[in-house]
Amino acid sequence: IMNLSHYELLEIPETATQEEIKQQYQKLLLLHHPDKSQHSLTNNSEDTKKDGKINQIIEAWKILKDPELRKIYDNKLKATKLKHDGLFNSEIDLDDMEYDQETNSYSIRCRCSGLYIITEENLDQGADIVGCTDCSLRIHVLYETISED
Repeated sequence: IMNLSHYELLEIPETATQEEIKQQYQKLLLLHHPDKSQHSLTNNSEDTKKDGKINQIIEAWKILKDPELRKIYDNKLKATKLKHDGLFNSEIDLDDMEYDQETNSYSIRCRCSGLYIITEENLDQGADIVGCTDCSLRIHVLYETISED
């Protein structure tokens, strides 16, 4: 089984409420529980898969039902996503982005209506991949550095 996030495993968005998480957990528990399976008398390898799936569902629930554990998990998940800096959905030229003098940052709207925001400091540090504030899309910001001699 691929490494799915707890949210992907429970088939819910990362923005799901506690109630939505609980309802989905209970639904999946019933769906995947070995005792509820129609094949439980005939197919042992399917049972083994279901046992693994049910354990993953229970583990995801244990983390996501606790607000503190969920916060820690969300932070780790975000950090993991940021490590995949090589992956981006499109390239945007810095000149096409709007500059905000107050925050020394550039921004452009995502197709989901969220924003891609990158600061001058990010660019100075060589960071040129930025994620949308509202969805999982990422862009590669194209720019040239001007050396100050």
